[in-house]
Amino acid sequence: MSLALVTSGHALADGLFGSGHYSPGVSNVRDLSVPQEAGFIYEQYNIYYTADKLTNSSGETGFDTDYSVFAIAPSFVWTTDKELFGARYAFSFNPLLVNNESSGGDSSGVGDLFVQPLWLGWQEDNYDINFGAGVYIPTGNSDVTLDLWTTQLQTSGYYYLMDGAGALMFAATYEFHTESDSTDVKPGDHLSFEYGYSQYLTQQLEVGIRGYSQWQTESDDITDTHALVNERLNTSIGSQSQVHGIGLSVGYWINGNWNVTANAAKEYYSESRLEGETYSLNVTYSPKAVF
Repeated sequence: MSLALVTSGHALADGLFGSGHYSPGVSNVRDLSVPQEAGFIYEQYNIYYTADKLTNSSGETGFDTDYSVFAIAPSFVWTTDKELFGARYAFSFNPLLVNNESSGGDSSGVGDLFVQPLWLGWQEDNYDINFGAGVYIPTGNSDVTLDLWTTQLQTSGYYYLMDGAGALMFAATYEFHTESDSTDVKPGDHLSFEYGYSQYLTQQLEVGIRGYSQWQTESDDITDTHALVNERLNTSIGSQSQVHGIGLSVGYWINGNWNVTANAAKEYYSESRLEGETYSLNVTYSPKAVF
């Protein structure tokens, strides 16, 4: 995509390499907390993202585009009955299936694998604090992999109201990237903030509101060829990107084992990246009934 945009002479082709692995706003509001009960939980994230514009480094629409991606991300979580540093210990891994569609063609395949060997939760009656460390492994097909390693650190905090029926959430995620083997570009690290509120109206029905912001903390480390293109076409390929979005969620426990939650978020400002809308339909299965 980057090569096609540059060679076609677009003068506003900024930030084309600035993507990271972590997508804020996809998980459910309460998913960033270590489960309180020991055992296995399966969660499948079904994600659809669509964008109709690419913004430049000033936040203006560089040009209209037609891009969409559908992804299926199964999440396998094991919460142990062990404690580490006084916290409940859990671990997880997430494979990924991806299908991209754009004016330049379609691509699909197995995406990069996320493994989180360390996930800790310090839990009290009305709040909890969580910390996770994981890595994205470039195991994906050549058409859909970012072809780089990413180390991810994430912390989240929840404050519970009305005996847990309400939950106020804030989370921060930091990504450290290596150089991409296919592009020789090292993306700038990413910092994501997520916040939201979840409220159970009944034992089974949950509604929520959430928002997110994601920034690159530094510009991409681009090659001499890309730097020359910037100089000749007056572009800013590799500049720091950012995006901000807000959305709603509705979830329902079909019974004590199965939950379905729908999330929708609209991105209202971005720089040097695609700007669009994110939808996810997430299915959770817990062998141990939650009620």
